[in-house]
Amino acid sequence: PSAAPSAAPSAAPSAAAAPSAAAPPPRRHSLERAFGVLLSVNFLVFWAVPIFGMGQAYHLGLKHVLRPLYDRLDRSAALRRFAAAYVYNKPAHADFAATAVLTFLSTTVAFGVALRYQLVHGHLPWALHAAYNCAWVGIGGRMMGSAYTFAHKEGHNGVLYQRWVRRTVGNLFENWVGLLYGNVPYNFTTSHNHIHHALDGGKGDTFYCYDLDRSSLSDFMLYQRRIFLHMAGLSSLRYFRLRGMHKQERLLARGCAIFWLAFPLPLLLLTRSPWFLCVVWLQPLCAMSFFLALVNWAFHAFIELDASGRHLPHVNALTILDGQDDNFGEDDHMAHHYENPIAHARSRHDAWRARIMPELKANRASIFKEISIVELGILTLLGQFERIAERHYVDFSGELSTAQVAEMLRRRARTKESTHEEYLAWEAETEAALLASPPPKDD
Repeated sequence: PSAAPSAAPSAAPSAAAAPSAAAPPPRRHSLERAFGVLLSVNFLVFWAVPIFGMGQAYHLGLKHVLRPLYDRLDRSAALRRFAAAYVYNKPAHADFAATAVLTFLSTTVAFGVALRYQLVHGHLPWALHAAYNCAWVGIGGRMMGSAYTFAHKEGHNGVLYQRWVRRTVGNLFENWVGLLYGNVPYNFTTSHNHIHHALDGGKGDTFYCYDLDRSSLSDFMLYQRRIFLHMAGLSSLRYFRLRGMHKQERLLARGCAIFWLAFPLPLLLLTRSPWFLCVVWLQPLCAMSFFLALVNWAFHAFIELDASGRHLPHVNALTILDGQDDNFGEDDHMAHHYENPIAHARSRHDAWRARIMPELKANRASIFKEISIVELGILTLLGQFERIAERHYVDFSGELSTAQVAEMLRRRARTKESTHEEYLAWEAETEAALLASPPPKDD
């Protein structure tokens, strides 16, 4: 059945009776922007070259050598039989096996080499640091993309693996490999499911972006602090605590304890090197905070409100068709939010899109083609709507000119539900109302 337009669920009881919160002082905005600038500069210095370089190396030549080798492994009947029989709960999930094996091996080998060099020589040279960052990214960005993708899918699907895997290893990428990719254990299981998907990006979401202009670099600097607090687990912990969601709060608190204490402290004692800890633990957190800020900024860049002020779901989450960097259906964010969050088969997404085609046409849905989500995020930030309209927007209605599409996208990217100051005041009022009248505990 097609998804009907609906408002994001209320994040809290109405705060109308709460005292009005004063607008945050300009100094706060300056500090938030400065933090975003710092993360951006850090990303440009340490990560932009590895990501761009490894991406170009793949697309400009290495894919012709590596893709056939990967396809051979991916089609291996022996690997798929083993994965279906002993690892995954459903045979369809054996699709993940080849990429999961390569991602796990690449990550552990890169970390092992760096750790051994540090222990033997007592330092980590810049050349090895650069090589580690390149391995972390992976050819074509496949390692960082797959580490995130599998953590995401594990968080959504509590029975992805067979029982013996769930009882011994648990979510391999969300809770183990993710430590080297800036991911707090259980962040997807808790925050992503019970905040982002419960609200579909609406008010109260720790990824919320509709108080900001998605075509503004200045506003993107503000947004990065919000994403960093999500990545660190701090804003989600507060969300759960205020709403009496103590099961999720305890699970995420355990993940925070692992990420902020149980993993870095023994590593620091073992290596006696704050720099090594920075390279393999803190830098990935900073990199993924910036990267996910850009990705979410793009996935939810556009918004259209109906006459009642409700989100049109086929606009506020987008789909990319025939993207070069799609990873097991991650490019179809619309289907992920409004059809099935755990499905990865392209045929299923295509069938769903065909069923709701009248709505997609009527609402001028956010559907694009032949572009990566990172490229779309950058073009949106730079205000390149004419280029997006001409080369990448898919107008199923066939009624709009390129100029009309560009103007529609520009308007949708700049539309806000409120100003940033009003949203911060709403947050303060909502929290005051929750503190004054706590909801019943979930357990």
